[in-house]
Amino acid sequence: MTEKIFNIGLDGYKILQAPNMTKIQMMSYLVTTPNNKLIVIDGGMSGDAQYLTEKIHELGSVVSLWIITHMHHDHFNALVEILSKPNTSDITIEKICYHFPPVEWIYEAEPRFVEVNKIFVDLLMKFKHITQTLREDEKHTIDGVVIDIMKVPTDYNDYNPDYKGGSTVNDTSIVFKLIFPNGKTALFLGDLGFRAGQKLAERFKDKLKSDIVQMAHHGQNGAGEDVYKLIRPKLCLWTAPMWLYENNMWHYDKKLENKFDSHHFKTVTVRKWMDKLGVTMHAVEGEGPAWII
Repeated sequence: MTEKIFNIGLDGYKILQAPNMTKIQMMSYLVTTPNNKLIVIDGGMSGDAQYLTEKIHELGSVVSLWIITHMHHDHFNALVEILSKPNTSDITIEKICYHFPPVEWIYEAEPRFVEVNKIFVDLLMKFKHITQTLREDEKHTIDGVVIDIMKVPTDYNDYNPDYKGGSTVNDTSIVFKLIFPNGKTALFLGDLGFRAGQKLAERFKDKLKSDIVQMAHHGQNGAGEDVYKLIRPKLCLWTAPMWLYENNMWHYDKKLENKFDSHHFKTVTVRKWMDKLGVTMHAVEGEGPAWII
């Protein structure tokens, strides 16, 4: 599988945006350092676990820090696959970090996901010795790269399960910024929806400015244009298969009409926002693995 390279000037640090190995959207990043430390963000679906496992082994088999942005299975199920295997697939995970609202609240907010979420919650309990709940304003440093935790879902009670502007649990995504030693930055928004995005913008304003941004909610129906105007990125990371990136379900099912921007997803609208901001670099999950260097 051909790997694309985007040179943003990280001086020896690298971010790998993993490709989706199923037809489903997912989110999976690996961050490497000059001294071979490894950070994993989310990981993707069960069907993405093999690719992720192989990459982790290529990069030394030891994960210094694994961050889960929120409790949706297209973000954590690859980790479930790895943790469920004897000796965790011969991978050493030193720390798993997250911040979830109370599980009872999550189950009530999205009852259709209770079964898959319970599997994850029960599994995490078996690994309590390596788990940590993230707090706002915490800073974790791994071989020079600082992980600045900007937002955790302490305001989850503000989120009404009847909210129609995006998933309630999506809005509980943690938001954090990677700050590299040379000052370059990458902002991760997880699946943040519009309302949570507005609250983020009101709170942080110009502090959101980043060279790289992971597009909220796979690039559609997530944070609003005002948020990206504050971020002013040079490179956008799209956790979107081609059917989502082009809003064209032909990429998902060849029996359908091949027509650009023909479905209900808002990805193309968000792409136009980025055009207005002058962004010229876009790493798209559906185009295959991408290294940001």
